[in-house]
Amino acid sequence: MFNRIRIKPVIAGLLGLVLANTAWGNTTLTAPSRGFVLPSTPSQTTETGVQRGLSTEVISMSTLDDVRLDSIGVLPAALLGLPANFWGDSNSDTLAKLLIRHEVTAQPEVMASFHRILLASLSPPVGQGKDGTLLLARVDHLLAAGALDQAEALLDETYSRSRALFSRWFDISLLTGRADRACQAMLTEPGLAPSLKARIFCLFRAGDWSAAALTLRSGYTLGKISDADEQLLAMFLDPDMFIGEPDPPMPETLTPLNFTLREALALPRNGQQLPLAYLHGDLRNYSGWRNRLVAAERLARSQAIPYSALLEAYNEARPSASGGIWDRVRAVQSLRAALANHDADAVSKLLPSAYQTLGEVGLQIVLAELVFPRIIDMQLNEQANRLRFRLALLHKEHASLTLRLGTTDKHDLFLAALAREEWVTAKPNGDLEMAILDALQGKTTRSRLGQMVQNGRKGEAVLRAMHLLASERRFDPVAIETAISVLVQAGMTEQAHDVAIQVLILNRQE
Repeated sequence: MFNRIRIKPVIAGLLGLVLANTAWGNTTLTAPSRGFVLPSTPSQTTETGVQRGLSTEVISMSTLDDVRLDSIGVLPAALLGLPANFWGDSNSDTLAKLLIRHEVTAQPEVMASFHRILLASLSPPVGQGKDGTLLLARVDHLLAAGALDQAEALLDETYSRSRALFSRWFDISLLTGRADRACQAMLTEPGLAPSLKARIFCLFRAGDWSAAALTLRSGYTLGKISDADEQLLAMFLDPDMFIGEPDPPMPETLTPLNFTLREALALPRNGQQLPLAYLHGDLRNYSGWRNRLVAAERLARSQAIPYSALLEAYNEARPSASGGIWDRVRAVQSLRAALANHDADAVSKLLPSAYQTLGEVGLQIVLAELVFPRIIDMQLNEQANRLRFRLALLHKEHASLTLRLGTTDKHDLFLAALAREEWVTAKPNGDLEMAILDALQGKTTRSRLGQMVQNGRKGEAVLRAMHLLASERRFDPVAIETAISVLVQAGMTEQAHDVAIQVLILNRQE
């Protein structure tokens, strides 16, 4: 097949791949409830003093080679309220397994807290295995969650340290449309190339079509490139020669490079749900609106993009169909219009249906981003007022509003007491509320995970607690009590508080 390709220059480039500004010094990671600004280097420390009445800042630097890979992060541990020795005496291989298998669409606060841990700069565990094991696991989880910018931030200063790290960085560059700089790095240091196929792709991107074609011919002849990859690469190098030919078969395992090549050639997808990491291309303008909506919903649910990005996608155009995602679009657009018109009656009518519609796909928390602060002073009916109260609790910047938003619902009264940490007035209704109240007050009986915290394995205990909160046991009062109590014992009281409120609100059936 390869001998049909004409050896001539062609214009390099992929359809719709846009180079984005990702310089380390000005990258901002955004989560639904707070923004993260990355420091200028992961190994920089500062000291502040005063000379002649002027504040001075002395910067001390250490080279990256002096830093253990597993300690690298983009957020200071102290900023997150975590001790530097968070991982303690645990084994890095054990921690890596826990990180990789964690559910990527758990409750919002569980996912947000999990991502903050992944991005933190923490001392390597004492039970250290091969250096870099924990860093790779952190990156792999972020990739699985579709949090590409966050994963890239961890790798930007480390990708050249090993082929495994470079391979992840290269994949991220492909999926974010930033392949040019990864290709430049790989062509500068060929030993980092994750595969011969990747080298051929980068030679073509660099405009050296002849070298790409020769490398493909040689690699295929030597058996280094499979028949399927040869067909796909040959079509990529010279698509005009394959007009009218059958499409290359869909690979059993879809890699970022295969996906990029197939998208560039406008080859059909297999109809199955794409992994989260592959959805970022669908957020771009050349993708159809429905594709953008599906991608934005899934990535917002996994905390990979902020809720505001999903709301922008919902508001892009008028839906011409009904059912499924279009009902959610219509619900959000109608509520947005009522809020803009300060129409309290319309908001009272629309808010419950929007809450239910988005709740069917686990996105009711998005409404908190939409309605506040415009809903604060509206006169709403009883049902809408209860939802406003709960959405205020879900929106941390407006949680204090629960002090002035009245409610008579017994469950909401319990939530109000929790929000104010008034344990004496908190009257639990049922086993779940009782379990959460005991956990937040530190009244939980000793558990295996609690003992793990006491034995210097705090981080491991927290990861296992988050597994409980994300698993099928998230409705089990005993499991929830254990998990929240571990967060409290580990010093993560704010996170425990937020998780408890979300458990009570988002697991609730109206």
